[in-house]
Amino acid sequence: MMKRILCRYLLKVPNVLEGERNNFIAMNLRMLSTCVHKIHKERRHSMVSPCFSSNTALHGVLAPRPSSSTCTDKTQPVPETVNKFSERTHTCGELRVDHVGREVRLCGWLEYERMGKFLTLRDGYGSIQLVVTDSRDDITSLLEGITHESVLAVAGEVHKRPPGQENKKMSTGDIEVLVSEVVILNKAKKNLPFGVRDHNKAKEYLRMKYRYLDLRFPEMQRNLRLRSKVIMKMREYLCNYCDFVDVETPTLFRRTPGGAQEFVVPTRLAGQFFSLVQSPQQFKQLLMVGGLDRYFQIARCYRDEGSRPDRQPEFTQVIIRCCYLDKMSGTHNYIPSAVQILQDL
Repeated sequence: MMKRILCRYLLKVPNVLEGERNNFIAMNLRMLSTCVHKIHKERRHSMVSPCFSSNTALHGVLAPRPSSSTCTDKTQPVPETVNKFSERTHTCGELRVDHVGREVRLCGWLEYERMGKFLTLRDGYGSIQLVVTDSRDDITSLLEGITHESVLAVAGEVHKRPPGQENKKMSTGDIEVLVSEVVILNKAKKNLPFGVRDHNKAKEYLRMKYRYLDLRFPEMQRNLRLRSKVIMKMREYLCNYCDFVDVETPTLFRRTPGGAQEFVVPTRLAGQFFSLVQSPQQFKQLLMVGGLDRYFQIARCYRDEGSRPDRQPEFTQVIIRCCYLDKMSGTHNYIPSAVQILQDL
């Protein structure tokens, strides 16, 4: 995937003689492959027990597959600031043996319930087992008939699980929370279109129709957070280390005939229309001519061509433009640095 993206970029590089283009592309592909292999090797040695998997294009670089003997709970390290301004004290996936004896407040979706005594609470960061003691009939009655995926707020104390009852498939499998208080924030319908636990059983059209349920899957949560981190790292690198300027250009523009069909947006004036931009081509040229010698933008683009594997009607482009740049040396220096930012993800 990364090689295809690089090829598209290099094929658009101006001022490279046609006879030299193939050598230019081959050189950069070899360089990219070396960087990716190095990152993959370092991550494989540093991640002793990865607890997640992914179907994204960057799978081989960012998320090694767990073996059958490793944890299969899809959790990742949680920053301390994630609970700021929230009623919860911890996320479901961050609790460990070190938290035994602490009083915690958790919020999440009810993933599993058995006899009103054992429950699994899940949020966007992981899951944890909850236990209701026999003496708490009030909580048992409250949870009677509770539906899966209902939203709960729970308070309780972290306990170590009895010997032999640990669950090695969960990152929180060595502990459980003894519940002292439960609040049902929102009760889900009894018959949901599909279960969030059965990720591969739902058809794609059903997942798209009930997108709010689909987004609860750990894979979807991870993809959204990964995308956010990649964009943040790119902005940080380009702005803080390369002195680029992030400029937001207009989405509504005049019609610019080219190789793609455009989306037409009517206005309140009869016969007057806007077109959604295919790319910020004219704007970035104006910025270059106007003296902004280092510019980048994470731009939303629109092309009325229907959905294809390599092109969507609405997509995001990373636009990077730099004046006074030697194409060969500039690209040679930029690509390894761009790949390097993936190491911390």
